[in-house]
Amino acid sequence: MKLFLSLLLVGLGCTAIGCSQHYNITLSNNNMMSTRGKPKYDKATDTYKFTDSMGRPGSVPAFRVKEIAPQ
Repeated sequence: MKLFLSLLLVGLGCTAIGCSQHYNITLSNNNMMSTRGKPKYDKATDTYKFTDSMGRPGSVPAFRVKEIAPQ
């Protein structure tokens, strides 16, 4: 029971402080960009919106994206 509660607290703690998974976006010219969290596709603008590794918002046109993969 103590182990379960400990794991639960760690999980909630990571959620609260932002232990998000990082992703790499590989572009069609083979440049890579690192993001915090999974990029989200915006159908209206045909772009992927993301937060970069420095915490700044960004976007990239979908036609330039070759691959999105977790680090």
